[in-house]
Order: sequence, then C-alpha cells, then structure tokens
Amino acid sequence: MIEPVPTASVDVTAERTWLMQHKDESGLSWKVLAEQSGIKYGTISTFGPGTYTGDNEAVARQVRRYRETVEIQAEMAAELPLKPGIQPTKTLGQIQRLFRWAHMGRLIVVAGGPGIGKSTAAEDYARTASNVFFATMSESTAGLNPMQIELLGAMGEPDARGAPHQLSRRICEKVRGANALIIIDEANKLSEKAIEEARSWHDRTGVGLALIGTDSVLTRMEGGSRKKSHAQLYSRVDMRMIREVPFAEDAAKLAAAWQVVDPREVEFLIAIGTKPGGLRSLTKVMELATMLSFDDGKRTLTHLRAAWAQLSTRPIAA
Repeated sequence: MIEPVPTASVDVTAERTWLMQHKDESGLSWKVLAEQSGIKYGTISTFGPGTYTGDNEAVARQVRRYRETVEIQAEMAAELPLKPGIQPTKTLGQIQRLFRWAHMGRLIVVAGGPGIGKSTAAEDYARTASNVFFATMSESTAGLNPMQIELLGAMGEPDARGAPHQLSRRICEKVRGANALIIIDEANKLSEKAIEEARSWHDRTGVGLALIGTDSVLTRMEGGSRKKSHAQLYSRVDMRMIREVPFAEDAAKLAAAWQVVDPREVEFLIAIGTKPGGLRSLTKVMELATMLSFDDGKRTLTHLRAAWAQLSTRPIAA
C-alpha cells in the first residue's frame, strides 16, 4: 500500500505577513491579488488582515505557492535585459507628424507591416498630447457596438452600455469642440459598418481620426478594388502612409540603443529589422541573445544567430 505524502507544514503568520507586505509594496487591490493568486476574493481579503475563520493553514499554503511564483518571476525579470525606451526613428517621426496633422481635424490612415512602430508611435503620441483617445481593436471588437464600447472605455467609460446610436452620440459629445484626436489601432479588424461609423464621428464633429492597421485597411477603401460603400470614407482621407518594413536607419538606431557596436552584429540586426516583423523581431532577438549569453559573460554574433535561429526559420545572410 502506498503511503500518502505528508502535507508540508507552513508558517501561517509568516505567509500572512508576506501577503500584507506584498500588497502594500505592489499597490494591488484584494480583487487583483485574488485573480493573480487563484484564491477566492472573500478568502484572501480576510486571511491577510487575520479575520479569516476557515482553515488558515490551507490558505497559507495557497499563499505560499503564490509567493514562490512571484519570487521566481522577480528573479527571471532581474535577468532580463533592460529594453531601450522609444527611439526617435525616421518611421516614428513620419507617423507622429501624421498624428499632429490629424489632430487638427483631419482623417488619416497609417498602413503597414508588423514591427514598423505604428502602435508604439500611437501610444507615445497619446501619452504626450492632450485630448487623444487611443483604442486598440481585436476580433472581439470588430462589430459596431463592441468597437464603440472599446473606444468609450478609452474615454473613461469602462462599462458603457446602450444602443449604437446612443453610444455614438456620447462619443460625439465627448469630442465636439474639444480639439480631440481618436486613434484606432488594428482598424483592419473592424467591420465595414464600424469603419463607416467612425467616419461619421469625424463628419459630425470635426474630430481628428487616425486609422492604423495593415495595408488591408487601405485596400478596402481605395484603388481599383474600392467598394462604393467606402467612397465617402476614401474621399475624406486627408493623408495616408504605407510602409511594409522599417528603414535600415531605424534598425541601426535601435541596435545602437541596445549598445551594439560590432559592425557585423549591427549588419546582422539591420538585416533582421528590415524584414517583415521589423523592429519587433530585432528586439526579440536582442532579448533572447542576451539571455543566451549569460553563461558566457558577453553577447556575441554567435548568440544573435542562435537567437534568430530559434525565432525564425528564415535564414538571413550576414
């Protein structure tokens, strides 16, 4: 007969003390801590202050597991390389000039491949400019009503409810006369109705509107394949930008920000940064290569090649 494994003892007081310190240092609410730890809200919120009347040892074991997870993640985070901040690349400058133009009440479209810095430029502009409402769409917010709710969340209404015409009225009330800019990222995922509704906000209030996405957001509106239903939107686009991959100087600037000086390494990173995936791929390669170099003490071209081999099946000459 197999004997059951004895349950390890746990110091309830020590785990309670750690939990309270963790809550104070992290600034997390009991609701968030419950979600992160997997411990029920009513349990963890009373265990911490010491008012829980159930099996405190059982909860302490759950807290211990959560504590070990937090500590392991902290150790791994300490080993990760520190990513450079936003770099003033040529592409970023071009995109942000378009945002400034749109902020004057224009409608613009920024279309391009992944990793050119579209979202980074939008987030930075929304952070530094006033009255900018930035919302990122997804498959679940492709429809008209979900798109409106997502945007109203960015406008400070996280639980917006109502019929589509009511939600659009609230959006228009927030931006009318406010010299505002609405930036919609991943606009290529929106339905035709949702795109047309966004265009109507621009028409009704004069709010600036920037649609960001892959080149499909443009091909649905212009050229020989343009549908009649998009004619109104197409005719109102004041400026558009299409860029599939970053400039070589963008990749070189990011490599310099990672403190890469070896000419062979720089050349290798530029080759990666100017392919589909762009600067995002370059950043992932640098992160993984730095991790791979820990035991060797210094990152080299060998580590960059090994990182790229793990991240892509496409060979790059260097």
